[in-house]
Amino acid sequence: MQHQNKNRKPYPSDVTIKQFRLIEPWLSSRKRARGRPQADLYETLCGMLYVLSTGCRWRDLPHDFNVHYSTCYRYFIKSIKAGKLKKIFEKLKQQADKKNLLHWRNAYLDASVVKSKKGAKDTAAIRENTR
Repeated sequence: MQHQNKNRKPYPSDVTIKQFRLIEPWLSSRKRARGRPQADLYETLCGMLYVLSTGCRWRDLPHDFNVHYSTCYRYFIKSIKAGKLKKIFEKLKQQADKKNLLHWRNAYLDASVVKSKKGAKDTAAIRENTR
């Protein structure tokens, strides 16, 4: 299995080879005995991460990835249905927690953080006053 096309510059969404080696056992599937050769798993993962981080369509995956966009999409769907991506997230979270890299007091259930306007009134207090 080859890793990272030497002809392309890395994208910000690419994982390093060291990071890839860490999650590769959870991504790998059994080897097929026949049929077309398996796509490069590293390039497939980097392609998936590119689409997920940029929000572009799968068809708009840059051509310098050594994998077809439909391969990335198909692998993404299979990984989601099999629970592989959730499993990887949980394993990485557990490893980071063991190394005290996570600060749970800063954990959020929702990713949206909205600043209130200066001097804005509490909506609950406004509702109480209008009754």
